[in-house]
Amino acid sequence: MDQGLIDVFEQARKIVADADRKIAEEEERRREIEREGLLLQLAARIEDSFDFTSKEKLELEPRLDVQDGIGVIEFVVRSLRAIFVLLPTENNLWQLLVIEDGAKPQMLSEFQGGLKSEQASRRLSAARLVTAIGNWAQSSKGPQTISNVKRPPRIQDSDEPKSAVTYGTMGKFLGY
Repeated sequence: MDQGLIDVFEQARKIVADADRKIAEEEERRREIEREGLLLQLAARIEDSFDFTSKEKLELEPRLDVQDGIGVIEFVVRSLRAIFVLLPTENNLWQLLVIEDGAKPQMLSEFQGGLKSEQASRRLSAARLVTAIGNWAQSSKGPQTISNVKRPPRIQDSDEPKSAVTYGTMGKFLGY
């Protein structure tokens, strides 16, 4: 093949590759701007509907995410092999789902969020959410908590002093 013709092909390939890269970068920027907008809207809705205590935030580790184009808040309880997902719906209604390791999402409850102007209603809504998660975690239907520590027999419990609570990487979540 003629070198001039090969140069034309290579130049055209380079133009196409550069154009495709620019289009992909622009699409990625557009998606990221859309994602940030969804997360900002979700953060505002959550702030308007719920008033979580700092301890609840610490224990439930809320994080905002976008799933299937919908902004959601995820709660990760490390001592359980489950993630709780809070989905906004219409008219300040929220759905709470639980996603267990290897299982399909299961709806736990649907409830009304609080009112932006009423701190007490926002606190009550947060308490309802935390209660729903707690009820699931403590029910017989919920999974057993993860523990890598073998407990000594009950007789030894009374003879040995109780260990102090530690806050290592997983200590606070596993309760030892």
